[in-house]
Amino acid sequence: MKMSPTYTNIDLIAIVDPRPIFKRGFRETLIQTRESLEIIEVDNYTELEKNYADRAPEIIFISGTVLSDMEIISLASRLRRYSPLAAIAVYDNRKSIDFLLTFFKESIGGYLPEDFDARDLDMCINSLAVGLHYVNSEIAYQLITQKSTLRKQPQAKLLSGLEIKVAGCLIRGMSTSEIAHTLDRRSSTISTVKSNIYRKTNVHNIIDLARVLKKQDAPFEVFQEK
Repeated sequence: MKMSPTYTNIDLIAIVDPRPIFKRGFRETLIQTRESLEIIEVDNYTELEKNYADRAPEIIFISGTVLSDMEIISLASRLRRYSPLAAIAVYDNRKSIDFLLTFFKESIGGYLPEDFDARDLDMCINSLAVGLHYVNSEIAYQLITQKSTLRKQPQAKLLSGLEIKVAGCLIRGMSTSEIAHTLDRRSSTISTVKSNIYRKTNVHNIIDLARVLKKQDAPFEVFQEK
């Protein structure tokens, strides 16, 4: 006998996505199994805060398709101020999963690949509703495999003086051209230095670079504001 799925009761969900067609598809997927669910659909955080200041979504889904890792973390921080008790989940089509553990450390509770189906979505909602993190089984396997691989990698090498300066600029959000202008170097030189920094520290993004350098007690100026 086939058992009906069990759904955790959720009354209000918000979707933050600038793409109307995708928001509509998201809504249709949600109401397949949660007909009584109220759904807020907005293009961005400003619209959510302005038009729904008196509402408190229990779960907020944000599209990360056009956002960098740092922008997603910044947006999640703003959303927590808007609705402190809301669980936050991200969905997009990132090819790498290097960012996921950092997301979870920043109180982002779930991640869905953009081609998720109704089952993925319901399992994500059920997990977030009871305070658990969620990724689907395929991504969970990738995380476990990647963690095992990372343990075998050599420790990060020491950075040169120029690499420390460039790393500090990267962590503060500066672009390659801005760093080149600030340090009076060519953009091509800065790109090469950036690649060397990532290689030496065994990372693939700025978020993990900052984490690694802090763990290694990098010089204070790396983390100073401009």
